[in-house]
This record gives sequence, C-alpha cells and structure tokens, in this order.
Amino acid sequence: MLRFFLPDLMSRNLTEQELMDRSDADPELLRRTVRQFRWINALFSSSRRLLRTHVFSIMQQNPFRTYSLLDVGAGGCDIAQWIAREARRRHLKIQITALDNDPRMLPVAYETIEDFPEIQIIEGNALDLGSLGPFDFIFSNHFLHHLSWEEIRLFLLSVIAQTRLAFVMNDLKRSRGAYLGATLSLGLLARHSFAFYDGRLSIRRGFLPDELKVFLHTHFPDAPIEVVETSPARVVLVSHFGGEGCGQESKGKKSG
Repeated sequence: MLRFFLPDLMSRNLTEQELMDRSDADPELLRRTVRQFRWINALFSSSRRLLRTHVFSIMQQNPFRTYSLLDVGAGGCDIAQWIAREARRRHLKIQITALDNDPRMLPVAYETIEDFPEIQIIEGNALDLGSLGPFDFIFSNHFLHHLSWEEIRLFLLSVIAQTRLAFVMNDLKRSRGAYLGATLSLGLLARHSFAFYDGRLSIRRGFLPDELKVFLHTHFPDAPIEVVETSPARVVLVSHFGGEGCGQESKGKKSG
C-alpha cells in the first residue's frame, strides 16, 4: 500500500508504457484524456508562466514582426490555442506549428484550433525537425519524459539546430511530493480517463535536476542550456540564442 503513494523514485521508469500510448487504447477514454489536458495544463503545468517569461518577453521587444513557434507533442492543441490567444491579446503576430506523431489526437486538435488560422497541425516525428524549421521558438510541454536518454540527445541536437531565438522544454520533476500530489489531485479530478494512471507514471519517468545537469554536461558541454526548477514540481530546459534579446529569468530556482 505504501508503494501506491510513495514508490521508488531513485531512477527514471523507462520500462512501463503509458496507457494512452498503447495501440489498443480505448478511443473514448483517449479523447476524454486529451480534453482533460486543457485544465490539467492550465492548473499544473506552469507552461503559461514559462511562455510569458521566455517567449512573449522576447516578442515584445520587436512587436511589429511575425514570429514562428513550434509546439512539439502538441496533443489536443490546448497550449497552442492559448499561445495564439495570448498573442492576439498582446497585439503580436505569431505562426504556430503544432507537431504530434499520434493521428488519434487530430480530431480533438482540429476542433480546438477551428477559429485559429495562425495554427498549423503537422503529424510527424519530433526527432527529425529538419524538414520543418527553423523556428524562432521551440516549445514542449511534458514531452521529454516520453523519450529515452538517447532520444533526448537526438531531439536536443535537432532543436538546437532549428531554433533562432529560444527554446523551452517544460517537464516533470521526479519527486515524492509531486507523486503524492498527482495521486490525490488526479484521483479526485480526472476520473474515467487515462490521466490518473498515466500522470503518476509520467512523474516516475520524469527528471531530477541534477541528472539533467549531468546529461547536459556530458552531451552538450558548450550549449547555452540552463536547467530551471519551477513550481509546481517542474524542471525546465531553457536556452536563449541572442538575436532580439532574452526574457527575464524565471522566478523558479535555476540550476547549473
């Protein structure tokens, strides 16, 4: 019973597969899960704060040009839609490419972006961005934990090559507090979907800040990539490449 609430989190769980990633996943439960991501991301992901800090702050420095952004692992496009809404609110111009490799996400995604012509959906492989870019910004939310360490290395090589201004990779911090919080909140709020099981497994597949720092030091010693911790229980890879300047640092704890 104790392991249900406090499992071993010493190392990443790279053996179990999330239910929604299985080929035999129930279609209705999958659609319900994707739709639940809208409020899960809004409440818990910190993506909006990160985008304001590291994307919109740069766009404001030259508000008259049109920017491009790639949203990797866009799923149902709830974050892409928020970016488009926020850009409109700030009177900024942005073209968003929403990339996902799962065609089962497309019905919800197209429904979400119906009134947003600035968003283009592409089904494709995130490990091969060369045919899509470059982009001013590349963003991902809860995507890295789906990858093995070698896949993360290949992905970051591609991201670095295709980013003009900044990239932000927001993901889950592997901790007992995060796991317990997900158990309680998703158990109460995310019923009749895959979110409870997959959310807890995602944390077990998540990252410790120190292991990301070691990974970056080993594979990208000269790349200007920072490991930033922010609440609630998120660890973020952030890089600015100059150009039009960079945003103010996140209020979260910076590592590295």
